Amino acid sequence: MVDTIEVEAPQEVAVEGGNGVGIASFVTGCLGLGPIAIVLGLVGLSRWRSGAAGRRSWPLAGLVLGIVGTLGAAALAAAVLTSGTDAAEQDLRAQADVVMLGNAVVEGYVADPDGAVTVSVEPSGYVVDGIELPAQLSLDEDRAVSLEGTDAFDWCLTLTYGGGQDDAVAFAATEGLVRSCPVP
Repeated sequence: MVDTIEVEAPQEVAVEGGNGVGIASFVTGCLGLGPIAIVLGLVGLSRWRSGAAGRRSWPLAGLVLGIVGTLGAAALAAAVLTSGTDAAEQDLRAQADVVMLGNAVVEGYVADPDGAVTVSVEPSGYVVDGIELPAQLSLDEDRAVSLEGTDAFDWCLTLTYGGGQDDAVAFAATEGLVRSCPVP
């Protein structure tokens, strides 16, 4: 004879909720919304541990994508913020500076046509007849300014700088922005 023992098998635990939070974590991670994917992934894993969600794979994948996306975005932002200006941009900034300086020299001669205008380079920018002007050029590059000429109608301002494709740009009283001062 065979003896049989009756044992009650535990009933399967029914999952009350779905995997919506975990799936949302995965989708936001795929879309590059890292911090949101991280929060939803942690909430989804918490729901899985408590038995409210049936799968752990969706929130775990969303959490990993969120962390990788956030670290990637932070690395990209750091690279962009720490990159210097390229040579062409440095040349454009030098042109903006020399035009600003040239206009300030014109104003100096308008105020005193027979006087002498002074131009100098300061750590934060430039000074024209005692008036401080901000620099557009990168302040870590070498900058120098020279003003040639003796009167309001015959002068040329040269700005020399580093880090550009060119090393100097000029502003002449009669011509405006030029590559170099005209030779008399």
